[in-house]
Amino acid sequence: MRLFIFTLITFSASITHHVPARSYVVVWNVGQGQWVTAISASACLHFDMGGEYFPWRKISTQCKDKDNFAFFSHWDWDHIGALAVWKRSPLEKSLCVAVAPQGKSSPKKMHLLKSFASCKLPPHAKELFRWSSLNKKSSNTQSHVLAFQKILLPGDSPISEERKWLHNWWVQKSETLILGHHGSQTSTSAELLMALPHLKIGISSARWGRYHHPHSAVEYRLKQARIPLIRTEDWGNLWLEQSARF
Repeated sequence: MRLFIFTLITFSASITHHVPARSYVVVWNVGQGQWVTAISASACLHFDMGGEYFPWRKISTQCKDKDNFAFFSHWDWDHIGALAVWKRSPLEKSLCVAVAPQGKSSPKKMHLLKSFASCKLPPHAKELFRWSSLNKKSSNTQSHVLAFQKILLPGDSPISEERKWLHNWWVQKSETLILGHHGSQTSTSAELLMALPHLKIGISSARWGRYHHPHSAVEYRLKQARIPLIRTEDWGNLWLEQSARF
């Protein structure tokens, strides 16, 4: 397992060139937030685009000459905030929204989202699965739960919602988990971890120094399940090489 982790992250923060011969999924170091990008020779699929700061130069190097598709879990700024500065960023390609947040939000956020064209799921996303909640209690409970290849991205879905979708077959085949709600104790339940028999690693995109995520309770659950935890705060941008192209 240690060898697996070493292979996963060795030199990960320094990769900045185009990688057309292989496919990667990158968990960007954005502080407290989430921006995960699947990179192929012709497209970039962005799963949430939020955080406290953005590595625009590296993202632009990988995605500026490609088609860009966005998939949003929910309305929170730490998941959609990069939209506010996308058109002033170094990226040259337009961005279309393939999966929009559910429900309604503030007029400012909804106007921002409407300034981007919507699009159908691209052929590159043929291995993408989605679960949508009808719970309107909060933005978090309405999180789209996405799985791309064997990576599970539950947004900020709380434990009460996890219990509704954890038995889906495409959830249970996951090998990598992007911790729900950045590692908050309100997500990543012991029940979820027990339902992921193939899980090899958990990733937290958060800033412990300010928000205390991942929470110690979540760290304990992962330890009990013998799942290694990797933090973008410690390692920077995490590059996960994909065995299959998309």
